[in-house]
Amino acid sequence: MADQLHVLQIEDSPTIVQLTRSMLAESKSVAFVVEAESSLAAGIKRLARGGIDVVLLDLTLPDSEGLETFSTLQAVIPKVPIVIFTSVDDEELTLDALRQGAADYLVKSEVHAKWLARALSFAPNRNQTPKFDGKSSKSDDKVVERSIEIEKSDATPGLFWVRINAKRMVSVVTMEVIKNRMLNLVKRTDVSEVRVDFSNVEYVANAAISMLLIVHKKAKAADAELILCNISNQVFEQFTSRRFDKVFRIERASA
Repeated sequence: MADQLHVLQIEDSPTIVQLTRSMLAESKSVAFVVEAESSLAAGIKRLARGGIDVVLLDLTLPDSEGLETFSTLQAVIPKVPIVIFTSVDDEELTLDALRQGAADYLVKSEVHAKWLARALSFAPNRNQTPKFDGKSSKSDDKVVERSIEIEKSDATPGLFWVRINAKRMVSVVTMEVIKNRMLNLVKRTDVSEVRVDFSNVEYVANAAISMLLIVHKKAKAADAELILCNISNQVFEQFTSRRFDKVFRIERASA
């Protein structure tokens, strides 16, 4: 029997609500129960009654706009994960939302059914991404550092392997560490090819794809080839939905 997940969608467009329900109805692993409210005030009132596992939030509502919509809602329900679902494709806004604790940031025009279902399914199964305040414990630092491993190939000159150990690439702190270490790698004069192993990665946020684009650009400028390998079907679908399979060299995981 499929797991059940109660979703509250706060969205003022009945068409988008119906589309969301149609997409989530395709899920085989999770039975989504979707309720909808058309304003922030009505959403907060519904959440007060409990029984909601995750919120799907539009940032443009009749009574609230922008990231303040998220901040207001998060202050009311700090323990309920919030996935932002908006028409605004803005990298800086995405990062700001994730820094403040959003479970994810999805752009309506890009998301397909499987991507949406996975984003909502992942959200309640972990603690919310902590707000980025520049502070972290030693144990947190160790987890973040272990999110990436770099190894030089003994057999092929110029080849370096990068293993991504973060199953869910959403944490801004983790992505910053991965980005900085990879940027330092592609700057090295002894690097001609970087193969990034995604075999442990199950989900990639929009902000993580933007981070990879930065690394890709720097690698290209340094005449180093960046190859994303062992990409699962689910992650590959995320890249193709934004046509990034035309930008990156991607090698899919064997079945």
